[in-house]
Amino acid sequence: MVIRNVRSCNGFSLIELLVASAIGLLSLTVIGSVFMNGYSFASQRTLQLMLAQDTNDVLRMMKEDIQRAGYKAGASSTFVLSGATKTIYLKSTSLGNPTCIIYGYDDGTDQHFRTYYRDDNKLRSFSTKSSVLTAADACAYGQSTLNEKQIKVTKFEVLESVLSSATTTSQYLTINLEVATLDDSISSAKSVQVKTRNWY
Repeated sequence: MVIRNVRSCNGFSLIELLVASAIGLLSLTVIGSVFMNGYSFASQRTLQLMLAQDTNDVLRMMKEDIQRAGYKAGASSTFVLSGATKTIYLKSTSLGNPTCIIYGYDDGTDQHFRTYYRDDNKLRSFSTKSSVLTAADACAYGQSTLNEKQIKVTKFEVLESVLSSATTTSQYLTINLEVATLDDSISSAKSVQVKTRNWY
C-alpha cells in the first residue's frame, strides 16, 4: 500500500496564481505592443512607397508623352497648336504659375491633343482627336491620373526655360509634382526635366 504525502497534492496558492496571471498579461501586452508598432510602421512604409511609386509613374508617363509633342508625320516642320508659337503651350493661373500643359502631335491620320493640369487637388489628363481645341476646353473634362481616394496633389507647376542656337529654339521644361495622403500624414515631392523633342 502506497501512502501519499498530503502536502505534495496541494494546488497553486492564490498569490502564485495572481503572479502568474500578471506575468502572462504583461507578456501579452508587450507582444501586442510590438506587433502593433510593427504593423503601424509597415503601413506607413507602404504608403510612402505607394506615393513615391505613383508620383514616379505619373512623371515618367508625362515625360514620355510630352516628348511626342510637335511630331508631324511626313513633314520637316513640327506640329504646333493653332495660335501657339511653341510646341508646348503652357496655360497660367491668375498668379502667373503655369498649371496646365497643352500640346499636340500629328500622326499623319489624326491630330492628337493632350493636356495635364491640376484641378481640385487632382492631377488630371485630357486627350482628344478634335480638330478644334481651345485652351479653355483643353484644361477641363480630364480624368484623374492618381488614385484620388488616397492621394491629393498639393503642387503642380511647370517651369520653362528656352534653349536656343543660332538657327533654332526649343523648350526645356521642369515639372514639379508634390502629393500627399488625404490626411497629410505622408507626402512626396518629385520633379522631372523634359526637353521638347522637336525644335521650332
